[in-house]
Amino acid sequence: MTNVAQSRWKTIRNALAALVLLLFVLAFTGFGELLTFLVHVQFAPALAGCFAAFSAGALITVLGIALLTLLFGRVYCSVLCPFGILQDLIALPLRNRKIKVPNLPLLRYAIAGVVFGALAAGWAAGLLLLDPYSNFGRILGAFLSGGFVPLLVIAALWKRRIFCTALCPVGTVLGLIAKLSPCRLHFTEQCVKCGRCAAACPTGCIDPRNGILDNERCVRCMSCVAACNFHGLAFSRPKAAEIPVDPSRRAFLLRGGVLVAGLAAGAVLVRTGLSRLAELPRRFGILPPGAQDAERFAAKCTSCQLCTANCPEKIIVPAPGGTGPVSLDLNRGVCRYNCNLCSQLCPTGAIRPLTLKEKQLTKIAEAKFNPRNCIVFQEEEECGRCASACPAHAITLRGNGTPRPVNTDLCIGCGACQMVCPAPEKAMTVHEIEKQVTLPEPVWQ
Repeated sequence: MTNVAQSRWKTIRNALAALVLLLFVLAFTGFGELLTFLVHVQFAPALAGCFAAFSAGALITVLGIALLTLLFGRVYCSVLCPFGILQDLIALPLRNRKIKVPNLPLLRYAIAGVVFGALAAGWAAGLLLLDPYSNFGRILGAFLSGGFVPLLVIAALWKRRIFCTALCPVGTVLGLIAKLSPCRLHFTEQCVKCGRCAAACPTGCIDPRNGILDNERCVRCMSCVAACNFHGLAFSRPKAAEIPVDPSRRAFLLRGGVLVAGLAAGAVLVRTGLSRLAELPRRFGILPPGAQDAERFAAKCTSCQLCTANCPEKIIVPAPGGTGPVSLDLNRGVCRYNCNLCSQLCPTGAIRPLTLKEKQLTKIAEAKFNPRNCIVFQEEEECGRCASACPAHAITLRGNGTPRPVNTDLCIGCGACQMVCPAPEKAMTVHEIEKQVTLPEPVWQ
C-alpha cells in the first residue's frame, strides 16, 4: 500500500467510523429493526451467540472478523466497534497532548483468559462487564436518560485507548490474530525517528527510537501515517530486515501461560457455581419471551440494552445500574402479541430467536384472577375488558358477564388483562413462572 493510499485510509476510516457510530446511535434509539445486520456484526456478542443459541450467522460473523483481522489487523476496533469509536470521539480534545499509554500484556491476557474461559463454560458475566459493544449500549442509554457521569468519567480519566489495549478481551483476541498477519504496519528506511507518529498514536504501540511498532495493539487508525512527513511508515509485507526481533522467549512463555491460566480460571469459576450469583437479583423477575429461565438468561445476557431501547411498549427494563440481565415490567405496558422484535435483535442469543408463531405460544408468566377486586363482583358493574383484551382467549365470561378463572393452559402472561383492568386494585395480576414453556397450539387458531 502506497503512502498516499495509507493517508487516504485515515480519511476513509474517519468517515466510516462516523457513519457506524451514527448508525449505532440510531439502533439504540429505536431503529434497531432497520439495522439488524449492523448490530449483529459484533465479535463478542456473535461469539456468545455461538454458545447460547448457535446459528450459522453468528459463526460466519466470528470467522469473518477473524479473517479481516488476519489480513488487515485490528480494523474492527477502529471502524466497527462503537465503544472504540466513542473513545476516539471523546479523546479529540486530547489529540495534541502527549499521553503515555502503558503496555500491560499480562493484565490483558489474564482478563481475556478469564472472560472467554467462562464464556466457553456457559457464563457471559465477563462480557457483561467488559464487552465493548454492551458497554456502549449502557453508556448511550444512560446518556439519553440524562446520565452524563459515564461520559464524564471517560473524558476525565481515559488515557486514549487504554481500555482497548489493556482491558478489552475482544481487543486482546484480535490482537493475537493480528500478530499472525503477513502484512503489517512497519517502519521503512525513510524513518528519521522524529517521534511524530508516536505522539499521534492513541494506543501507545509505537516506539520509533527502538524501531518497534506493536501490531498486536495497533487498531489501524492510521493516525501515525497521516502525521508522518517522510514516508517512514508502510502497511505491507515487510522485509526481513524491517521486522524487529523479540529476543525474549521468556516473555512469550509467560504471556502464554497467563492466558492459559486465565482460561482455566474462568472455567473453574463457572463450575464452582459462582455464576449463580449473577441471577439471584433477577431470579423472580418476568423475562422476555425466548429467555427460557432465570439461570440460563442470567448466564447469557450481557445487558447491552438493545432490546430495552427498541421494545415498542418500553416494558423491557435493565437491572439497577445495568449490572445484570434485563426483565419485563408489565406494570408499564403489555408484551404485544404480534411482536417478537427483542428475540430478533438480541445479538448474544440470550433471548432465543423466535418466529412470531412461536412467540405467541411462549408462556412467559401467568395471570391470576382475584374476584374480591373485580368491579363486576363487588360493584355489579358491567365490564369484561379482561376477556376482550386477552389475545390467547384464556379469559372468558359467564352468561351473567362475570369472568371465569384464567385458563392457565392458554394464558401466555402477556399482561393485557392486567393493563385494561379498571379496578383500583387490579383484579387481574400477572405473576412470574419458574420456566418459560411452549404451549400447544389452541383449537381456536
